[in-house]
Amino acid sequence: MEIGLIYSSKDPRQARTREFLRKFVRERGILAHFIETEKPVKAPIVTIDGYTVTGKSKPAKNRGRNSNATIPSTKDLTQELEKSIWCL
Repeated sequence: MEIGLIYSSKDPRQARTREFLRKFVRERGILAHFIETEKPVKAPIVTIDGYTVTGKSKPAKNRGRNSNATIPSTKDLTQELEKSIWCL
């Protein structure tokens, strides 16, 4: 499995997304290759085996400069990771 992540380490929500992905893979013993890029983005861009994971919920209001950004929830990420695992 290949997991790509473009994220901003200065945004704690995006850092939590990174940590969630790492922890999910580690705890389940999944063999995955991570490709990470750290740069200023409004929301993390996550790809799993070439497919982009998007947040399915609407962006939260009143989040300041990131008000238009939709960060994939842990539920969204879990569903996509599990789908990819079962497709292997």
